[in-house]
Amino acid sequence: LWGLPTVASPGLGDQPQLGPFERVQPRQLDDPRGDQPFDAEAVLHGTFVAAGDCTLSGNRLWVEVDAKGDCIRYYASGLFPSDNPRALVYLGGDVMQRTSKGVRFIAASYTSRSPATIEKEMAEWSEAARIPAIFLARPGLYGSSGDHNRRRHLREILLMDSALDGLKEKYGISSFILTGHSAGGQIVAALLNRRRDIEAAVMTSPLASVKQVSAFWEDRRAIPGRLLYDAKKFHDPVEDVERISTDPKPRIYVVSDPEDRSVPFFSQLYYVRRLRLAGLEPQHVYAHASGPSRHVLAEHGKRTAALIARGRSDAEIRRALLELDLQNLP
Repeated sequence: LWGLPTVASPGLGDQPQLGPFERVQPRQLDDPRGDQPFDAEAVLHGTFVAAGDCTLSGNRLWVEVDAKGDCIRYYASGLFPSDNPRALVYLGGDVMQRTSKGVRFIAASYTSRSPATIEKEMAEWSEAARIPAIFLARPGLYGSSGDHNRRRHLREILLMDSALDGLKEKYGISSFILTGHSAGGQIVAALLNRRRDIEAAVMTSPLASVKQVSAFWEDRRAIPGRLLYDAKKFHDPVEDVERISTDPKPRIYVVSDPEDRSVPFFSQLYYVRRLRLAGLEPQHVYAHASGPSRHVLAEHGKRTAALIARGRSDAEIRRALLELDLQNLP
């Protein structure tokens, strides 16, 4: 069953795609630079690279988890060679999507980006926050090796955890302000459970209650989710919120659109309530996400993190997010 290719989905045209049960064919990791766009085929199939090849160029970290290594790429602005007391870190959402029949494809926004566009975004974010900003590329995305098909699992969390350790050691970073959107929010929530150097965590439309969301989507597609993945093996941050340090309490922001059609709002609300039961004081902000999915709130997250870095109060941050909503309304 797992080796059978599927007829291409006509709605995707010539766009690279994989059937729901089609085998991946991993390829050698390339090294996009400047305005070179990222490769959708590489995300669909996954990539690999040797440790020695990973460290030949800058802005890469070789990280090993479960006796297997991956090359994690990052894009930074404002970092000094050493002694960076605080730094912003951004973790993006998924770029692989599925049609109602399970055909996998890559969002068009992925191939419209390049190292140069991400570096520009980090420069603007760093300037707004007045501290260094880092885009940490998840496994299989944006120049990192790995398999994006294996997202949601603990290994992805551990890779990002070790990458933060590598950045901390290399640049003398003392504390992080983490920001994650959607599935990037899952990673931020999981790291918040594990680390004691997170000053603040900002999650927009977060997939922080993973198994709830998987159950919600289980029978809402033509192919049930249980045939495509084993949700029992997913890492669910909401199960470990009691591990978050309360001395001192990190600043936590969850930004949600109640009309979110990708990550159901009830799952985000449940995560916030679990945080409060654990003795934490999260700020839950309702916002307006544009587009039919009412899901994308990444800019809200970056603005929140920048204002936290500048010492703004919760009231000032809420006001700034409301102003951003008003600017984006049609």
